Amino acid sequence: MYSEHTVNSGSARIILSVWEAQNPTAVIVFIPATMVYPLFYKSLLEGFAERGFTVIGVHPVGHGKSPRDTHRYTISDIVQNGRDAVSFALERYCLPVIVMGSSQGGIVASAIAAEDNRITAVFAHNLLLSELPDSIVVSRFPKWLRHVYGPVQGIFKFWAKLMPDLALPLGFYLEPKRISTNIAIWDSVVKDKLNLSRYSLHFLASLFTTRFHGLTDGSVQCPFYVIADKGDMLFTEEYMNLVFERIKAPHKEMILFDYGDHMLMVTHSREVCTRVSETIQKIMVMRFTP
Repeated sequence: MYSEHTVNSGSARIILSVWEAQNPTAVIVFIPATMVYPLFYKSLLEGFAERGFTVIGVHPVGHGKSPRDTHRYTISDIVQNGRDAVSFALERYCLPVIVMGSSQGGIVASAIAAEDNRITAVFAHNLLLSELPDSIVVSRFPKWLRHVYGPVQGIFKFWAKLMPDLALPLGFYLEPKRISTNIAIWDSVVKDKLNLSRYSLHFLASLFTTRFHGLTDGSVQCPFYVIADKGDMLFTEEYMNLVFERIKAPHKEMILFDYGDHMLMVTHSREVCTRVSETIQKIMVMRFTP
């Protein structure tokens, strides 16, 4: 059963998409990727509901079906959206809550895990540590900039203060071909007018400079699962291993696929759903086994 709910989050209102499962054992709070919204992952999220997990998909501030009356927001605002969705889940269902996100949503999901000890586990399909100079490889900017990474971040912040509302397309900072070469996917993204086509410089500066120290200082109190693909051209296996090594959690594990596809949560939703569902079921067994 599908429904939509409006909730207050910070100074804005956001929409939550809810897929109700019959006799659910847990709730998954899902954070979407750059510029899209939960229905982009409809097949994946319906699959989780069919496997006994109620799913709450977050339409971040200014995204998807959420009101467009808030134009200046940061990555921290989207993290707050996710935390408010966790509160909604706990109050409404009184079940263990799993936080999951893809790409930019994976960054948000991991940040929630670093700040919120109410969640049972986190599944981050890709994540980024902004303090790592190697993070420049995720962008389309020259790799040699890693050697002057600090000054580059400073320049980014400077221009964001001068022109915070400058709207920039995805291709300004990411290489679309590294995200996907699937024409059908890009066609669906462009045709759906609820997807965004640009981000403000204000937001992009926050994305690449905000540090979530809790990921590496032991603040994470739940099992941490990183979902990655060996052939991902955007978040490469080498970079993901670098990030994974730095994460501190009671238990951490990498769920690795080999499809050579950054968009695997869309193109291989059944396989992702199966492996992640099996892992969540194991977590539930361990959680409630004396």
